[in-house]
This record gives sequence, C-alpha cells and structure tokens, in this order.
Amino acid sequence: MEIIAANCNVVASDNIAADLEGLLDGYAPQQIFVMADEGSAHHCLPLIEGVAKISPDRTLVIRQGDDFKNMEAAAQIWQFLSSHGATRKSVLVNIGGGMPCDLGGFAAATFKRGIDFINIPTTLLAQVDASLGGKTGMNLGGLKNEIGVFAIARAVVVCSDFLRTLDRDNLISGFAEMLKHALIHDAQSLGALMAVDFNQPNFSELQRLVGQSIQIKNHFVSEDPTEKNIRKALNFGHTFGHAFETFAMRHGRPILHGFAVGHGMECELALSVNRLGLDADNALKVSQFIRQLFGKFQFTAADFDELVELMTHDKKNDADGINFTLLPRLGDIQINQICTRAEIESALQNYLDS
Repeated sequence: MEIIAANCNVVASDNIAADLEGLLDGYAPQQIFVMADEGSAHHCLPLIEGVAKISPDRTLVIRQGDDFKNMEAAAQIWQFLSSHGATRKSVLVNIGGGMPCDLGGFAAATFKRGIDFINIPTTLLAQVDASLGGKTGMNLGGLKNEIGVFAIARAVVVCSDFLRTLDRDNLISGFAEMLKHALIHDAQSLGALMAVDFNQPNFSELQRLVGQSIQIKNHFVSEDPTEKNIRKALNFGHTFGHAFETFAMRHGRPILHGFAVGHGMECELALSVNRLGLDADNALKVSQFIRQLFGKFQFTAADFDELVELMTHDKKNDADGINFTLLPRLGDIQINQICTRAEIESALQNYLDS
C-alpha cells in the first residue's frame, strides 16, 4: 500500500484483497461487517472474495441510488449490525461509490456512539471526493446531505481496479471533481486533465492523476477539518450544482452528481468573471471543455425561482445570503462571496444563452 494522505488514512492499493486483509488483522472475524449497494455488490465484492475474515452472513446489500441515502437505509444498517452482534469493537467495511461510503460512514459513526469503519470507494467520484475529509451523511426531505457528522475512517483504500468496472458517464462524473481541484488550487495540472481520453482511458495515468487530486483536497481538509474557513474552497461549482441535482431529482430526470457539478462550475465561472474579474478567455476555454464533457442541463428562465430557492439550503450559507467560492484567477479562490439574486440569475441566463 502507498500512503496518499496520512492524516485522513487514505492509501492506494495494487492488491485490494491482500491489503484489506492486512487492515482487518486486528479485528475478530465475528466483528467484521461489510456493506455495499446493489451495483457494488455485483461488480466489486468479487474483488475481495479472497479475504478470509469476510463472511456473506455479515454482509449487507442495500438499495442503489442517492434516493435511498436516507433515514430508512441508515436504520437498516443499524438494525443489521445490532441483530448480528456488533459491538464497539466492530468495524464496518463500506464498498461502493459516494452513497454507500457516506451512508455507511454515518451509520458506523453513530452506532453505539461510534465504531470503526473502512471505506473502499469504487467510483472515480468517490475516490477523489468522498474518499477523505471525514464527511458522512444522508439526505432528508429531498435535500442532499442534510444530516451528518464528521468522522475519520479507519482507512480509505483507493484501487484503480474498480475504475475498470465503470461506464463512461460514471468516469466523467468523478472527473468533474478532479477538474474542480485543479481550478481551485493547481491550474498547471489542467493541461494533463484536459488531455485525458475517456474513450480509451489509460488507467495507470488516471490513477496517478487521482492521487494528485486527492492531495489537493487533503490540503484544504487538513487546513480546515470542520469547514469553518478555507475548506469552503471545495464548494466551487457546488452551490449551483446541488441546486441542479435536486431540481433534476424533483422533476423525475435525475443526473449524476459530477454532471451537476460540471454544470455548476460553468455558472460559477461566469459569476467569477462578473464579480472578481476572472479572465474571460480563460473562463470560456474551461467552460467549453466542460460543456463538451457534460453537455447542457435543461431548464428555462421560468425555473429561476425554484433554483434560487434550492440554493438557499446550501450548508455554507449564512444570514447574509447565498455563499459562493469563486475564482479571481484559475488556480486561486476567494471564499465567502455573497451574491445577489440578480447576479445569480445573470449567471443562469448566461448558461442558457451559451
């Protein structure tokens, strides 16, 4: 195993079964539990079948999709742990994308006031976003991640073998977060990212870029673990993005999280040009690349009220209004940018017109 971010216990693995066996060495077999969603159970659980301490009797498969990241699913995990004899010495291994890792981490962090958990993120999005930072959570009333706690996993194991199980849409969904990390901290890496060919991915190169992306996120997480200040940089693209994601879910046409963030970054690049003077040519070049990857999100001016209302629920807001992280330059950020409704609607209109 190679350490990527020691403070968040993130490691890279070339042999997932052997490395997971080593991480579980200190736990009694009857105290090791596994949770995966339906898709991960089918595609990813076979990669750890050789781990001796893992038993199908202590493996829970939950329903797939962000719609099921809710209280009922958390209660299902708690009940499974309780009925199968879990104690405070137990460990829960969460396998899957951001949804199982978020939900499983929350369930573990709150069961018996907290048990150990290991996250094995199997999507590109989960590896570069949910893999570190200690965020856990579930949705409430249609609002994303409304309930949650900060809890650091015992380990987070990143392995490129899982990326081969993904279709193109899920690969580029995770890639949105990698673009975001470059835009907020390392503009020099944009060239390498924009050269990635998703029609014929080089998974060795992609894994190298994943490691760089995780280290960028770790820079912000380690500086501000509970998101009081500079960690808000990671919100770039997400205020609009979460609104698009919830809007799409409400209207029966859900989109992948990374696609929502991609659309959100387009809007927030426009906000950055108008509010902070980001170079318009640079913003256009990046926006065009984003549009080529993620396409265009469908809404009209008649939807502005609903989209703005959804933005008011963003957790980084305060009493002053809707809070954004914006870019004065590529690779640099300014947090706590409170934008007016007129500015937000102008960015939405710019998106529609582009």
